[in-house]
Amino acid sequence: MGLGVLLISAVSLFVAYSANRTQERMLAASVWPSLMAGTSNATTDGGRQVSVDLLNRGVGPARIRWAEVRYRDKALAGPSALLAACCGSNEQAADVSIITTSIQRRVVGAGEWIQAMRVRPRVTPTPAYEALSAALPDLRTRLCYCSVLDECWLLDSGKSEPDPVRECPAAPPVLWGSD
Repeated sequence: MGLGVLLISAVSLFVAYSANRTQERMLAASVWPSLMAGTSNATTDGGRQVSVDLLNRGVGPARIRWAEVRYRDKALAGPSALLAACCGSNEQAADVSIITTSIQRRVVGAGEWIQAMRVRPRVTPTPAYEALSAALPDLRTRLCYCSVLDECWLLDSGKSEPDPVRECPAAPPVLWGSD
């Protein structure tokens, strides 16, 4: 009799543990963020624009801890630093219109698309704009983000999938948007 009670208790404990684990996984899946980073040299309607974009394709919000943009493996503080690195000088920046959106320590909602940087030529495409457009393959975005349950990922636009991490590593010394 005692052995039967012990067996039933063990089975009940296993079922409770299994159900709890399933509930935890279902909760994590219901708030899972999935950020994608990319660059483009055209607007959605075919206009001329160089952009650095973030898109959350997941079902939950992504809390960005830090973000960096690198050009030829050099961290950049923002669009001015990018124009100086790829295009020769900041003087040419007057030929383009630059619009930025902050991405540091930001929450990106499910399905939200952020254009972190948009650069358009003020007149016909200028040398600065053309150089920036040609530099897109050498741009790389890295950022660390977490779900509301503090599950975290390290995104590198040079890789196909973000890497899960226990917690976000310390922020790099030069962050995008700090110029």
